[in-house]
Amino acid sequence: MREFEVGGTIVNISAKASADQRGNAVLAGLEPAIFFGFFEELSAIPRGSFNEKQVSDHIADFARARGLEVYQDEIWNLLIKKPGTPGYENAPTLILHGHTDIVCESDEGVEHDFKNEGIKLRVVDDFIHGTGTTLGADNTVGVALTMSLLASDDIPHPPLEVVLTVQEEVGKGGAQHFDGSKLTGKRLLDMNWHDPKSLFAGCAGDISARFKIPLKWQDRAAGQKTAVVRVSGLSSGHSEFDIHLERANAIVLLGRTLRLAMKETAIGVIRVNGGVNRYVIPGEAEALISLDASGLAALKGAIEAEAKAIAAEYSVSDPDLKVTLTESESRASSVFAPETARAMVSAMNLLPNGVQSRSLVVDNLVESSNTVALLYNDQDRIEIVSTIPSAVSSRRYNIVDKIRELSELIGNGATVETFADCPEWPYNPDSRMLAAGRAAYEKEFGEQPHVEVSHSSLELGLFRKKVPDIDMLSIGPEAFDVHTTRERLNHTTVDSTWRLLKALLSELRT
Repeated sequence: MREFEVGGTIVNISAKASADQRGNAVLAGLEPAIFFGFFEELSAIPRGSFNEKQVSDHIADFARARGLEVYQDEIWNLLIKKPGTPGYENAPTLILHGHTDIVCESDEGVEHDFKNEGIKLRVVDDFIHGTGTTLGADNTVGVALTMSLLASDDIPHPPLEVVLTVQEEVGKGGAQHFDGSKLTGKRLLDMNWHDPKSLFAGCAGDISARFKIPLKWQDRAAGQKTAVVRVSGLSSGHSEFDIHLERANAIVLLGRTLRLAMKETAIGVIRVNGGVNRYVIPGEAEALISLDASGLAALKGAIEAEAKAIAAEYSVSDPDLKVTLTESESRASSVFAPETARAMVSAMNLLPNGVQSRSLVVDNLVESSNTVALLYNDQDRIEIVSTIPSAVSSRRYNIVDKIRELSELIGNGATVETFADCPEWPYNPDSRMLAAGRAAYEKEFGEQPHVEVSHSSLELGLFRKKVPDIDMLSIGPEAFDVHTTRERLNHTTVDSTWRLLKALLSELRT
């Protein structure tokens, strides 16, 4: 087994440096060296969503040092322009796209300050991992590929407009904000795909819904015990790429367990929390509850029995799933009013979750889904956030209408507001970019690529809205379990993606 592990990564590694010059770099020796130099350089920079200024400034300085035109907006989106190479000066401009932010999540027991620390890389056989954290290959890959291209002077290409957006992982805020009038190109190549043997040629749109319940409190009864109901150990995963795997949702299972607890004995809810990101299937959720000591043993037994049933239901998709009840030393003085707690539990159990429809046009494609992604409360309200991708806008909005109707039935002041509405990117079999991608792939690898249309919702629908008649395609190396701490990048597939990128650029002379 080939394995390297370090306590940190190295900043400001020159992408053109030799392996010797890079010294103890974790990715030294991997090819293409220019890409892995930039990948490691970026990995050392903290860049969670809303914390992209440092990486944006770093890339802007990199581009200016090469004499390139740079535009940086007030939320740290970047637009970098590079002229076409000889023979391609008058070719149609190509937009290259990636996003600079990553999902920040760590394993239980792993302390990692994502605000100030980069990712600690490991290489195990063919894969690059984080160390107890997400890797951020989504979308460090795309940014490193664009930087590799901008730094190269021997790759033929048309005029380039590189757009690197922020806040992609929290509702595509960067693309929502980006000024599309600054673009002249009508062709776009995105590098946020995860399968090197396919060309990505269409995706769903999505919208998020915030289910809000005003929080009424009451005094906690004297002498009660405090306990934590916890759902953990779930497989989790990307809420769009992995939704067809029918994995368990920790927030939904917490709702199921709290419903059981309310039937078993009188409980008060003190606090709830679940999920990490709107695009992640929740792997953990918990509720802090209050109850009489006399009911604790019976409730523990009931939850243990239910946990066995749940574990059997999800034995294939979530083999490490756990549902537990443990005592806590918390001394909270207030609990949710009973009517508020019941309304919350009803919403957790009745909100649509998982696959909602499958395409009758594209084989084996999920058409629409909903992920109950986040649960939390503050002093004033409980919020449950869902993200709803769909390849058909009317289905997306119909799911929103169902959620609104549920809020009306539940009552107790429950309301729903939507945000981050992103349109779909429909598959176009006559796309010039797709034809160029096919030609480049066949020329480079001697076979036809698979063409993929995905349930995932990328920023490309927004670029389609901002730039009329834009023609788009997406490529990328192999990555697995993105948005989780199991995320890993198959470094052996990066070279083929790099070769495809260069071959595709050569096809875009006209």
